[in-house]
Amino acid sequence: MTVKKKYAVGDTVWIYGINRSNLKPSKGQVIKVVDLRDSGYTVGDHYVIEIPSHIEPLLEIRTWHNISQDELGPVGSLRNIGSIESTIKFASTVGFAFDDNPVLDTDAEDDEISDDAIRAALEKSQKDGEHGPLVTKSAPRKRQYYKKKKL
Repeated sequence: MTVKKKYAVGDTVWIYGINRSNLKPSKGQVIKVVDLRDSGYTVGDHYVIEIPSHIEPLLEIRTWHNISQDELGPVGSLRNIGSIESTIKFASTVGFAFDDNPVLDTDAEDDEISDDAIRAALEKSQKDGEHGPLVTKSAPRKRQYYKKKKL
């Protein structure tokens, strides 16, 4: 599959993060290509994408890393299989973490909990749920008030 890294004005693109459900991308159209290298952004071209909405069109600024070329997804940086380092770098910027040495757990028996452990946990929770008798303070002594002697 060819990863599209350059878009032109009028191209239809799909982006995530617009709907409440991030599982479904939103359809948009590129309306402007902006080069922001003079402002310190070295990623490359930025695309202004117009997403139609009920009130007024939403405008998003994205790079090819964050744009999907079709409604099936994923975004361009995750499609770029040839460069695993760039995929891991981009994924880490959006909050994904990758383990350097992933270990696949193929033993399903290790995940099973024995019946004795379950019973012990239930008994412990029942014991923790029982409280001792409530100890209250004794009632305060009743104060005696004396009448003042008349002088």
